[in-house]
Amino acid sequence: MTDRRRTASAAWWLVAAACTAGVFGLGAVVWRWVRGMSWGDPLAFASTLTVSVLVSLWLSAAVRRRAGRGDG
Repeated sequence: MTDRRRTASAAWWLVAAACTAGVFGLGAVVWRWVRGMSWGDPLAFASTLTVSVLVSLWLSAAVRRRAGRGDG
């Protein structure tokens, strides 16, 4: 992989992580204000969702890279 492709890939992952964390973080803030609970539950939920989404994106990218020509 060339350096330019690697840099673009790293930049894409950073943008995906920031957007995902931002959306779920905003959801945690809304959850905190609506439910009036402590910050522990909403932030744990948001971080769990963020990690789950990023891991699923990483796994799907790995599967696509390893797929052969006749694999579907």
